[in-house]
Amino acid sequence: MSDYGKRLEESFKQALEIAQGTAKPGTYRITQYDDDGNPTVIADFSDEFLAQIDAEIAAEREQEEKAKSPSIEQPTG
Repeated sequence: MSDYGKRLEESFKQALEIAQGTAKPGTYRITQYDDDGNPTVIADFSDEFLAQIDAEIAAEREQEEKAKSPSIEQPTG
């Protein structure tokens, strides 16, 4: 098998691990390059990234809970 074929096979294995959710944190980073060759990370499976996602989810849930609870207006006077 050519070197390209081996790298392609490894990429398929990595994609399968990511899709199945069995990729270990810190294992993979998916980068996309624009026409000028500038990289943009479009997926990152590092511990820091996963912690950031968890924090964002927690903040969204907190906002949803605040929106659900009725606000109590204090009487003025």
